[in-house]
Amino acid sequence: MQSDTPISVRSAAGLSAVPLFHAAWLFALGIVVASRIWLRPTMTLFAIALVAALCVIAVRRGGREQGVRWVPFAVLWILLGAWCAEVEPHPAPAQALSTLSDGLMRAVEGTVTDAGPLRTELEQNLDEQSTAAPAQRIDVRVSSIEKVNDEEDVQAPVEGGIRLTVRWPREAAGSKPALQCGDRIRAGVRLIPPEEYHDGGVWSRTDYLLDSGISSSATVALDRVERLGPSHESLLWCRLSGWQHATTTRLLSLPAKMRGFPPAVRLSQDDAIMLAAMVAGDRTYLSKELRVGFERTGSFHMLVVSGFHLAIVAGCLFWIARCLRIPRVPATFVTIAASFAYAMFTGFATPVQRSLWMVTIYLLGRLLYRERNTMNTIGFASLCLLVVSPRSLFDSSLQMTLLAVIALAGVAAPLLQGTIHPYISAIRNLRLTAIDIKLEPRFAQARVLMRMVAAKMEHAFNSYVAWKVFPWAVRFVLRIVELLVVACVVELSMTLPMAIYFHRITVFALPVNLFILPLLIVLMPAALATLVALVTWPAAAIVPGMVVALALHFGVGLVHRFGSLALGDFRIPIPSLWQSAGFCVLLGMSIAFAQWAVAPPEKWMGRTGRRLAWACLLLAAVAAVVPRPIDRPRGALLVQAIDVGQGDSLLLITPDGKTLLMDGGGFGGGPRQATQDFDIGEEVVSAALWSRGIRHLDAVALSHAHSDHMGGLPAVLRNFHPDELWVGNNPDTPDYEALLSEASDLHVKLRSFHAGEAFAFGSTQVNVLAPFADYRPALEAGNNDSMVLRVAYGGTSALLEGDAEAPIEKEMLTEANLKSTLLKVGHHGSVTSSQPEFVAAVAPQWAVISSGLRNRYGHPRFEVLAELQAAGARTYRTDVNGASCFVLDGKSVTTDLGCGWRGALQ
Repeated sequence: MQSDTPISVRSAAGLSAVPLFHAAWLFALGIVVASRIWLRPTMTLFAIALVAALCVIAVRRGGREQGVRWVPFAVLWILLGAWCAEVEPHPAPAQALSTLSDGLMRAVEGTVTDAGPLRTELEQNLDEQSTAAPAQRIDVRVSSIEKVNDEEDVQAPVEGGIRLTVRWPREAAGSKPALQCGDRIRAGVRLIPPEEYHDGGVWSRTDYLLDSGISSSATVALDRVERLGPSHESLLWCRLSGWQHATTTRLLSLPAKMRGFPPAVRLSQDDAIMLAAMVAGDRTYLSKELRVGFERTGSFHMLVVSGFHLAIVAGCLFWIARCLRIPRVPATFVTIAASFAYAMFTGFATPVQRSLWMVTIYLLGRLLYRERNTMNTIGFASLCLLVVSPRSLFDSSLQMTLLAVIALAGVAAPLLQGTIHPYISAIRNLRLTAIDIKLEPRFAQARVLMRMVAAKMEHAFNSYVAWKVFPWAVRFVLRIVELLVVACVVELSMTLPMAIYFHRITVFALPVNLFILPLLIVLMPAALATLVALVTWPAAAIVPGMVVALALHFGVGLVHRFGSLALGDFRIPIPSLWQSAGFCVLLGMSIAFAQWAVAPPEKWMGRTGRRLAWACLLLAAVAAVVPRPIDRPRGALLVQAIDVGQGDSLLLITPDGKTLLMDGGGFGGGPRQATQDFDIGEEVVSAALWSRGIRHLDAVALSHAHSDHMGGLPAVLRNFHPDELWVGNNPDTPDYEALLSEASDLHVKLRSFHAGEAFAFGSTQVNVLAPFADYRPALEAGNNDSMVLRVAYGGTSALLEGDAEAPIEKEMLTEANLKSTLLKVGHHGSVTSSQPEFVAAVAPQWAVISSGLRNRYGHPRFEVLAELQAAGARTYRTDVNGASCFVLDGKSVTTDLGCGWRGALQ
């Protein structure tokens, strides 16, 4: 039953009452400063001692000049944050293990520390359609590895973690038990460092794995894995992981037990997968298709065990404890202990850990202080988290959690405290006139009006409707308004992290989350009841499972309906550093005005303060999403070879700002594109473009319809809505037709080019060198289908060869003007391209090769590198140099060596 007491947090009368909150954001500012400027820890520590002495002097001088007195304290917290950030150890790969991760076959022994379920996967990086095969992902804590040299072959002890993908034969999948956490194994593997794309703004897989203690990875067949028996150590983590996977198995079996029920209250297999993710924290089976609608509507938090989930769990546990008449102190500790156990069970992910500490601090604060201040509680919890791990400040989950709770406590609560909440309190017990004199005149007047309406309703209907139903309906409407205010404040405060980490403006996030957030309050207890019933009494799990199905179907239906609307999802680039700073300043001003409005000297100042708080919050959101200038050289043509691994993707920005993307990378290298869980167009190419501030492309060009050039283009078309799609002469393969259909649906103009055509693109001149007018492609796409372009600006030019091979190069030799200052080498440096005669005719001063590190084709070939060197070309390779940028100013070419290492904020 919902209480009549407004759900609010206590706001401070002013920001001076929240010293811990100030200490927290100043400490965070110091961490940011240290991330931008290297500060010698010893010198910083010396400065801390000096400023601490100034703080002591300021305290002894007493109350004069209060504002000036706090300056040394502010500087002290900034210095403390900077010092903690500088001395924090950063995760680093195990040195000995990294040295031996060279791709050679080595015997490795160790203990499995995490084992995923055996599931069917498609193998990536194949030229042809791959067949689904069973696979299992395991993490191994290495104890020894084989070392081989000219004198000995020994098993040497090393420490470190590796991640293995074990490929199972079909016949063994059902007959042999899967590898389990705690198993000791010996495997013959080819260890390599994690694959990395060295482009600006691209997510780092290496850093992600290092946070989990993983230095290297490998794929291995099951017959190369030998089981040595269980580990002699008792691994608590393995027990928890086993319980989690067993719970997931039970949840996935629930749909079969509900087969005869009506669809509305019957869990489907997809429902069970989502239920396992949101209750047990197991996202193993959560596919891209299930995630996409939630990502588009900003409601992905529904599918993961987030801080909000843990807060609901803790609230339910505390409520149950109080219903059982457990005293407040034991109930608090029981709630903390049970919340800790649940967090461990769900995997104890970093966001859940942080939420657990914040819930713990809040619950303990309830015991220690009756007049607690939520902003101080948030400040203290934040300080604890940042002192333990300063670099966690740059973690997206922590940023979003802190922003949400700060917006709730610092902006939403004060705004509601001066507007909605007094009315909710005022309309209780309408018949008690004695309450009126204790209220402000406007609230007392509201009670009188409500009482008059209720009296008339009593004559028209009955006493129950007048004095029970009518006040309840008014309170319900006010609660809806309260929820709307809270949702608006949170969504506006989430604008910056949504832009930085998800590149989205989710227009429908507000209406969707208006329903999702209250729905989770119903869904999570029902889901937990289902989980407990599955463990204790499986037959009884059907009853709460029906409630879960009903709530889940409503939420998922809402997400899919809004997520399918194209107008509701806008993709935006990463905000600049100044935009981010402006957002933070405006958010701080919004908090200050909201807090000031709680107890203003005059009533009109309260209204003004609330209006200013809303205005600053809106301006902060606008500051985060307003278009920023594209990061490009002025008065020059930029050619950037994006690092997409074994594929091609080139970005060109003309001196007048026109943008062209040629190819979008992809996996494979053949005419057919296998289904991929990792979309290189979304995760790599789009991220690289967003890091430069690009929102829209003027044109996209496809050299030819091979998967390593075309695979990422559908995502690029959806994200950047180019005006034109340029193509050559390609066969009508299914994947190519799908790309053209995507372009048509997005109203992208299709232009087909042949050799001999020339046109202006901004301030550059484009000449088409291939395909020739009489060229006829085969039934399947081939390298010689490539559209070859020469883009010239002044006396400099770039020849973009695609994958054209020797026959096409020979025909292009008849062209009058092949000479170019920059050559994008054909076919990733294969010997089938870059013939000596062709290289001599182009006479490049610079060359760039797009290829993947340790690719199975051996690209680029030594012969091609030698030919380019003999021609006097300085050659860059994306597998070695990462993304490579060339600036053509019309007279000469220069390179940008930091192009592939551009930070997230410019």
